[in-house]
Amino acid sequence: MAKIPNASERLRRTYLDESHLLVLDSARGFSPLRDQIGTPVLIVMGMVVLLLLMACVNVSSLLLVRAAGRVREMSLRYAMGAGRWQIIRQLLAEGMLLGLIGGVLALLLAPAVSSLLIRQIAGSTATDLPFSSSLDTRILLFTFALALVVSVLFSLAPALRFLHPDLANSLKQQSATSASGQLRFRRALVGAQIGLSLLLLIGAGLFVRTLHNLRRVDVGFATDHLVTFGIDPRLAGYDKDQVFPLYRRVLQTLSALPGTRAVAGTDDPDLGDTNDDGNIVIAGYNEREDEDMQVEQPAVTPGYFATMQTPLLAGRDFTEDDAVDKPQVAVVNLAFARHYFGTPQNALGHFLGFRGHQGKMDTEIVGVVGDTRHARVRDDVKRTVYRPRFQLDNPSGLVFLVRTWQPPDAALSGIRGAMQQLDSKLALSNLWTTDAQIADNLSVERLIALLAVSFGVLAILLSAIGLYGVLAYATAQRTREIGIRMALGAQRSSVMRLVLADVLWLAGISIAVSLPVSLLLARLLRSELYGVSISDPLTLLIETLLVCAVASLAALIPARRAALVDPMKALRSE
Repeated sequence: MAKIPNASERLRRTYLDESHLLVLDSARGFSPLRDQIGTPVLIVMGMVVLLLLMACVNVSSLLLVRAAGRVREMSLRYAMGAGRWQIIRQLLAEGMLLGLIGGVLALLLAPAVSSLLIRQIAGSTATDLPFSSSLDTRILLFTFALALVVSVLFSLAPALRFLHPDLANSLKQQSATSASGQLRFRRALVGAQIGLSLLLLIGAGLFVRTLHNLRRVDVGFATDHLVTFGIDPRLAGYDKDQVFPLYRRVLQTLSALPGTRAVAGTDDPDLGDTNDDGNIVIAGYNEREDEDMQVEQPAVTPGYFATMQTPLLAGRDFTEDDAVDKPQVAVVNLAFARHYFGTPQNALGHFLGFRGHQGKMDTEIVGVVGDTRHARVRDDVKRTVYRPRFQLDNPSGLVFLVRTWQPPDAALSGIRGAMQQLDSKLALSNLWTTDAQIADNLSVERLIALLAVSFGVLAILLSAIGLYGVLAYATAQRTREIGIRMALGAQRSSVMRLVLADVLWLAGISIAVSLPVSLLLARLLRSELYGVSISDPLTLLIETLLVCAVASLAALIPARRAALVDPMKALRSE
């Protein structure tokens, strides 16, 4: 029997010469989940920062508008002897009160929102994950500090407006038009809100497209009418020699259930977010320097490919004759056959071995099946070697798959009852449908899409509120101008077009500035996207049109109010 050649120079260099020990702080613990959700959490935090910045700009804009309406009030206070710093302290105190109210409301909503996000992250396994929706002291202090600092900081802009008041003009009865510089500043704030909302909406569109593309991915097997669950007989007190007979009884019991089409088992289920891989060698195959010989190595029971409805492309499936005392056999997937042999038919009859397994290449390839997505939906297809489960002397746990004629949700209770009758000590883990398993597999992508859409909706609402506030104030300041236009024969429709054109012009400038910035920032999202470009024209077009539509709707009320101005009353009031 051929022997496995010595490890390549690359393996010796990687695992011996260049190996190192990674030391982690025990206070942080060790969790593979940290690597899985680390990048998505950073993306979400970036969105939160953008939304916070937008909320700050919105508050500052609305406070400026409100301050413009209080010019006469503050001038009266000055005239009656109030000091400059008394006025400033009053405005800052109002800002702190605003921030305090916002912080309290956020803390009341935070536990419920956190609980919802945890369920979105973990799906049905949320209770098994080290997440908590309760707020600790650090989060409490950070929230209040952030709310107070932001509110005070953005209360400075209206406060500075009253440092040097013009008492003579401010105490006049007529309403004066705001200075052009102040109006330009408020327009700039509104433009910034529109631009930030477009950034968030484009991010939301890209993540929604990613989730849509992942849900349409062909995973290589039929996911409908398929139920899966796992058991570990060792936890129920079974000895090593009792495990395989138990597995055969489980297969027979499940096959006898009404509505069952096919039953099989595996120790490394597809889309279970697990990997059971290792290095192999192939008889007669000369490895290239630094070639990756690592493949997936799931062990499956007879009938597995028929149960999964994975097509058999060449050779045969596993049978009950592939037992421990029989010649070692394997079935490989199409990616494996093409990589090493060119075609599925050429792969049949070749022998391979597994590194560390007594140095023998005694496993014959007897079949080739179609490719499937293994650990996650977004992962590329990997080269795979399937082995007969009953040919491996390893009494580990097994995941069973049941394909039914009836709806899979209806089959769950029957499976649970059958296993209870077989042995009540056997604990069933993750008894669910494959569709639910895929949904859980996409939980992180679904979470990002949900948050991105939520932030985008909040952003566009904030921009609409800010735009409405500034337009309403600017329209009120232009009452005399509008009255003169209408007295000279301007139509109400032309007045509305005047206001709407002003809004569209402002939105156009904001969009022109924001689109290049969004394309630059979208590069940071590239690793989390799937099947969509960062410059996807459909996403950019839809979000741009949405921003323009919302901006126009926000301007309709001020525009209609301007169109209904009575010229005689407007001129008389001035």
